[in-house]
Amino acid sequence: MKTRIMVLIAGIVLSQFRISAGTPPENSAARDLGAAKSLALGGVGVAGLMSEGERNLRAILELHDASQQLQAALAHATSAGRLYILVGLRRCDRAAYQKVFYSLTGPGDDVEVVRGCMISKEPFRQVLSQIQDGRFDDYLSRSPR
Repeated sequence: MKTRIMVLIAGIVLSQFRISAGTPPENSAARDLGAAKSLALGGVGVAGLMSEGERNLRAILELHDASQQLQAALAHATSAGRLYILVGLRRCDRAAYQKVFYSLTGPGDDVEVVRGCMISKEPFRQVLSQIQDGRFDDYLSRSPR
């Protein structure tokens, strides 16, 4: 009887803090990555600094549950956030990447992409194809600036 009461109390406490035993809690880097307004990998701007999106992606990839964090963020991600998530999954979990890639039809709209000093709008599906071709793979292998 005491065990049941303790389990019930623990469940109530965890639910108050929105913690679920079944899914990992989403960290702030994953939440911010999912909310990204543009895709920017590699040095951006005149100084060639790392974008906030890339910084968040790198932080997630250092976690032991990176694949789960990325997949959890996918549900509420913007178009740019989805692209970052795919780049991350391609790096840390190819099976999950393939599953997400083939299930993601992607919006027909454009997404903002930052390459160096250039900001452009590119078709979502075109950038998706570039991820599939491995064009973003090397960015995460480089040391951060």
